[in-house]
Amino acid sequence: MHIALFGVAGSGKSTLTKELVSTNPEYVGLSASTLLKQIGRPIEISKIGSDSLSINQRQLITAYTSLKKINKNTIVEFHAVIETENTEFWVPIEALRQLKPDLIFFINASPADVLYRRMHDKSKSRKIISEVEILNLQTMALLHLTKAYSSDRLNVVSNSDAFKLISKAINKGKQ
Repeated sequence: MHIALFGVAGSGKSTLTKELVSTNPEYVGLSASTLLKQIGRPIEISKIGSDSLSINQRQLITAYTSLKKINKNTIVEFHAVIETENTEFWVPIEALRQLKPDLIFFINASPADVLYRRMHDKSKSRKIISEVEILNLQTMALLHLTKAYSSDRLNVVSNSDAFKLISKAINKGKQ
């Protein structure tokens, strides 16, 4: 089964992926950024422009398709919107559709938690914006995803329930 995790930067996708993979070792978990790095694409916010972002999305579809052929079970962290220093890049609806994951989850995190992670997690470069801006971005990202995926395919989960609900879906898939 191939699971796509969506959420704004700082929503907890990486932490959740690590937790899920540690309890489900038959799954390969990684971020879209890792897939892009593996094929030599730029991902640093400060070095990327809209042309590179567009190319990255096309390359990501190919890399993800290959990953799914090699691995029976994957959990991959994606973005509907990519924040750069100067703008927001909305991943084209058609690119989102071409990913074709089996299950899709959107992590609807508390804006306060997102802001805290963005400010304190120094392992990633993230744009610092207000809680109100995070809430608006999160709302717009979810609306954007509903244009790509039907409501019966898109599962919206809070951080506190995400592990339990996704684990339940994984276990159901094992039966």
